[in-house]
Amino acid sequence: MKTVTTTLARTTYGELVAQAASTDLDRAALNSARALVGRAESAKKIPAQFDNMEWGTSGKERGKRIGEARHHEVYDFTGSAVLVCVRSVEGTRYGQKTTLKEYFLVQSQGRGVTVKPASKAVAAKAAKAAGNELGLAVAVCQGKRPAPAPKCMAPRTGFKIVRRAGDGFVSVWDDSGWHLGQARVEAATPDHNGGFYFYAGLDEAIEQAVSRQTFAAERGYHDLSILEVEVAGREFGSTKRCATRVRPLREVCAIL
Repeated sequence: MKTVTTTLARTTYGELVAQAASTDLDRAALNSARALVGRAESAKKIPAQFDNMEWGTSGKERGKRIGEARHHEVYDFTGSAVLVCVRSVEGTRYGQKTTLKEYFLVQSQGRGVTVKPASKAVAAKAAKAAGNELGLAVAVCQGKRPAPAPKCMAPRTGFKIVRRAGDGFVSVWDDSGWHLGQARVEAATPDHNGGFYFYAGLDEAIEQAVSRQTFAAERGYHDLSILEVEVAGREFGSTKRCATRVRPLREVCAIL
């Protein structure tokens, strides 16, 4: 397979987007890919886009996007095929969250289009691994290229949000214990059903801890802390990641 590089950029999730340095040719190619997805939508072969989000005007909803929306995000394309993520989101007073992601391979066929579902784990991983290479993720979903191998890296440092409980720390979400110096191990999976969450950078962890403080307080949680952790083994994700082995090293700061 011939490698085709692009000046388009990728978001942390893998979506292809135009940037200031993108060429007119690449912008046009992206628009053509979106047009092919639009044909699939018109033929009712993929869920339609919509945006019912509105800005909240009172109480804790003020300044927040409230409602539901569905977007089509191009993750890869060739001259005749597009890998698209159909992402559904929900906005509440606590912020926006993704409620569903579905991946489809849309292919041009004469005046019409054919649509096949694509594996969520394979499609997302292939798109992220492709970098500035076009066609790789499409080829993987078509079975023409092997899926990228999962990352298995040497021990490295990350940061984890927990809450203080007595003299120790527990998970904000399930109250399981996190003890300094003691590693927890669970096989990480691309869909994040396995493994343990952490953040690559301290700034990202602090930002998320502060933004979630209101939500945590609603659940009766207080005294959020950020731990420096050692992570190892398979790893998936970008800014917010999950890894197979996570060992807390020290408390870095507290978010009261």
